[in-house]
Amino acid sequence: MTSDTFKPLILDLDRVWWREIVIYEIYVQSFQDSNNDGIGDLQGIIQRLDYLKSVGADMLWLTPIYESPLEDQGYDIADYKAINPMFGTIEDWEKLCAEVHKRGMKMMMDMVFNHTSSQHAWFLESKQSRDNPKRDWYFWRKGKVGKNGEHLPPNNWECLFGGSAWKYDEKTEEWYLHLFSPSQPDLNWDNPEVRNAIYDVIDFWGKKGTDGFRFDVINLVSKVPGLPDAPIKNPDKFEQPAVEMFTNGPNIHKYMHEMNRKVLSKYSNCTVGEMPCGVNEYEASEYVAKERQELSMVFQFHHMDLDGENGDKWKPRKWELWEFEKVLRIWQQHMLGNNGWSSLYFENHDQARAVSRFGNSDPRYRSVSAKMLATILFALRGTVFIYQGQELGTPHPQNWKIEDYKDVETQQYYKAQHKIRKEKDPSKEPDMSEVMDVIKVKGRDNARSPIMWNNSVNGGFTSPNVKPWMRMNDQYADINVQAQERDPDSVLNYYKKLAHLRKQHPLMFYGAYVPVNPTDPKVFSFLRTQGPYRSLIFCNWSDTHTDFEIPEEIDVDLAVPLIANYHLDDAPLPQTVPLRPYEARIYSLRN
Repeated sequence: MTSDTFKPLILDLDRVWWREIVIYEIYVQSFQDSNNDGIGDLQGIIQRLDYLKSVGADMLWLTPIYESPLEDQGYDIADYKAINPMFGTIEDWEKLCAEVHKRGMKMMMDMVFNHTSSQHAWFLESKQSRDNPKRDWYFWRKGKVGKNGEHLPPNNWECLFGGSAWKYDEKTEEWYLHLFSPSQPDLNWDNPEVRNAIYDVIDFWGKKGTDGFRFDVINLVSKVPGLPDAPIKNPDKFEQPAVEMFTNGPNIHKYMHEMNRKVLSKYSNCTVGEMPCGVNEYEASEYVAKERQELSMVFQFHHMDLDGENGDKWKPRKWELWEFEKVLRIWQQHMLGNNGWSSLYFENHDQARAVSRFGNSDPRYRSVSAKMLATILFALRGTVFIYQGQELGTPHPQNWKIEDYKDVETQQYYKAQHKIRKEKDPSKEPDMSEVMDVIKVKGRDNARSPIMWNNSVNGGFTSPNVKPWMRMNDQYADINVQAQERDPDSVLNYYKKLAHLRKQHPLMFYGAYVPVNPTDPKVFSFLRTQGPYRSLIFCNWSDTHTDFEIPEEIDVDLAVPLIANYHLDDAPLPQTVPLRPYEARIYSLRN
């Protein structure tokens, strides 16, 4: 039977360098300690550059390394142009940049411009007095008076970390806005002086040799004018969810285009904007469509929100494979049809480990399920992002207590849940086991523990006699770089093969995504097509054996296997394929 169902002749070969790379995120504190203080640093990264090159990394994205009180692990910046001494010096950064470029790789810096640290000189000046020249660099407002004469914040917005989004300043008797922690006051992008100061920071790092920028929570920088109250959704309390009041605001595209034209366009930059709190595919394409001259791509969270009730990470839910496929398909096809581009990721410093979250961390299946997830990631249209340790199939730590978690979000969640339970029965200490179960699945620190280089004490991250800044994952003796480099069948070596394969086949970057059987409860299957060229990808996303029926319209007579996470014999590809647990394959179709 002949059919054009699986043969869309879409040709998109608008080749740009940042569309054809693999980006590797380095969580600097946890990557490599070079001076035995228990904290990863810039010199440590330099020591590991050859490893990163061997993995297939083309660009290194560093989490914030600037001066910071580290209340939110560096996402609270006190000086955008200074390196935090715990990471090294500006000379160390310059050496790192030179060594990266020497190896044919590129550098991406993490920029946090929705807010600064409350210790930043701009904010310290801003809070001096109501008539300070920098007062309008932040959102300062008079409060309200409640029915009983109590002092209330300027509006009812709820902070994204819980509680009010406003903090009162005794000295000037006004409140300032903080969408995140009180130590992270929001910058007022409506003030052109603020925007110019931000562009100056970008220019500073661009001149130093930075090849790309990741912009933290960038879709929150334009707020609804006047900062009105949010609609009442929770009548029982004053603070209300206010996401719609500060997400993808009225001036956001004006500001992104201005940033591109004034500074980013001066450099051959790759930019990715993190878009939390909701950005749909239509809004995203306004940020990334080539003709709009804003950003290269965005980080959206639709696939990462599937395992939380209504997107609430702390309320885990069971999800179905068809849901995951549908989300990926919507973004894959929409971006191709709207001259846009996608970022591809399953892990980062804010997301839990993929093998524990979406795969299977059972020792019987950890390796094959990690490879299965990697197969899907590398087979999609867009730019691939790997997070450190992902290439090892690193699972979550399982035996941690609450004091082992450093993350401010996790600690605030735990304290809030403890308070709720304690109020129900003040006579005894509450049972927190359910809360800890959720943290062990969704806490950000699950991905932030130090990378495991070898099986020595502290896993080669730091000296055996030094205490790492964060507890090591207890599995470093079995899961580490050294062991996996020596094992040809390891997750690490599979990642290397995938990176090499992708770079040999431009189709894997640019081709269209065509679902094969999107309702299959176990097998994730799709085609990548580019004109007459096609690849077939199918993955058994379960721990049981299952059969995959390849539709008759897909001619598999001359199919050539490109990669698989199990050993394959030389037999031709049958129309009905028996698949082992988490088995993944990619075939090139030649007719």
